[in-house]
Amino acid sequence: MILICGEALFDMFASDLAEDPVAFDAYVGGSPFNVAIGLARLGEDVAFFGGISKDLLGEKLIGRLRSEGVETRHVCRPEALTTLSVVQKDANGHPAYTFYGDGAADRMVTVADLPEGIPDLSILHIGSYSALVEPVASALKTLIDQQKANCLIAFDPNIRPTVVADLCRWRENTEDIAALADIIKVSDEDLALIYPDRAPADIARHWLDLGATLVIVTAGAKGAEAFTGDLHVEVSGRTVTVIDTVGAGDTFQAALLSGLVSRDITGREALEGLDHAALHEIVLKAVNASALTCTRQGADLPSRDDVLRFENSC
Repeated sequence: MILICGEALFDMFASDLAEDPVAFDAYVGGSPFNVAIGLARLGEDVAFFGGISKDLLGEKLIGRLRSEGVETRHVCRPEALTTLSVVQKDANGHPAYTFYGDGAADRMVTVADLPEGIPDLSILHIGSYSALVEPVASALKTLIDQQKANCLIAFDPNIRPTVVADLCRWRENTEDIAALADIIKVSDEDLALIYPDRAPADIARHWLDLGATLVIVTAGAKGAEAFTGDLHVEVSGRTVTVIDTVGAGDTFQAALLSGLVSRDITGREALEGLDHAALHEIVLKAVNASALTCTRQGADLPSRDDVLRFENSC
């Protein structure tokens, strides 16, 4: 079982801000929410832990998880509203997010809400602003402490300055969790925000020194690099017609975790024993899956069959 922890929300895409009234297309979203659905579509046994509202949008979110095959028994349902994220895309399809979520359900998770008795837990994943805003951040760090001996810890910082503007807080929090994580996936854009004067490879090696075993830096169309104590793997990006890049990073994370689980890499000894060929294959699959997502509107993560068809067509 892979347990994905964090926020679930609605992404609101404005069709034309020059129009009056402004029309929005609303899509279920949130980075951890997307990762959970991505894993389910890739055929993995996955559960979601986070706060989901009892409001109309919250019912839609919980319904989507269930219809996709994501286990929801660990979800808590605070008496609070659903976070809204207004998304603006640039000419290249890259999104910028503005969040409306102070006091919303995804942030109201506490230590008292933590799941108990998670059977066959192999990987615990956390990420995005749920790892920073309180009280949910402290709850998730407590969960890491409780489960670290039982499973691998995966982390995607997914920096969101429009939630918390203080980049020093983001950097300090990221360092704290990096020291607890086994697997870290991060984009070069996020690294540039919190380490503006350091090269991505230097930061990856720094996190390895802190205690991580595998660090992967994604670079959009350029591909990705993976680092362990002994290995350095580079995979070039795939050339596709980009509709937008929403959900590309979440797709990469889902495919990465699926690639590890499919090879029974669910413990620290196995993770430390990764060889170059296996790591290259895992990263290549994740690059391909994220490229496919970029050809779709919004965070429409691919299934395992979708990825295979995409790879066979190239």
